[in-house]
This record gives sequence, structure tokens and C-alpha cells, in this order.
Amino acid sequence: MKHTHGSEAVEAGRLRGATDRTDYFYFFCPECPGDRLLRILDYQVTRDDKENEYNASSKHKAARSFITAFEIACEECGFRDCVKISSVGRQGGTHAEALG
Repeated sequence: MKHTHGSEAVEAGRLRGATDRTDYFYFFCPECPGDRLLRILDYQVTRDDKENEYNASSKHKAARSFITAFEIACEECGFRDCVKISSVGRQGGTHAEALG
């Protein structure tokens, strides 16, 4: 996987996504019109710990602490970037609060 941090194109709410008719989640290309779907080319687990520091202050307990990075790309325009999903960091609140 080439990227370890995403660019400004995927920060500040610019990368969006949704599920389809099933439970699969898709990211939308931030460059193309019409919610064109991005491909996930690769992933890397950058953190995987048995404990989760937020469990003490959370109603729902996480089984572990993890960060997973995904390399994403658009077949239409050639956009390529990296995005992460994790069980650490912000653990609730609103999107507006997360944007600061």
C-alpha cells in the first residue's frame, strides 16, 4: 500500500459514502459527479491492540483498538488516496463536532 495518510481531498467531510441495498459500504469519488463508486485496492492494519481505552467511558464496549487504512481509487478519473477507519479517536458526538 503506497499511502499512509489521506490528502485534503478525503478530509473535512469531503469523502462521502453509503451502503447499497445490502450492508456493503461504498465510498464515493470526491472528484466525479454522480456519486461514482471508488474501488478499494488494498488495506493495511496500522494498529491492533487487545484493549480499548474508550471502554471505561462508553456504554458499548469495543473488542479491541484498531486502525485500518484503505487505498482507494476511481476507475473513471484516476483519483487515488487513502482513508482510515478506527475504533480509537472520536467515539461519539456529531459530524459537525468532529469537523471542529
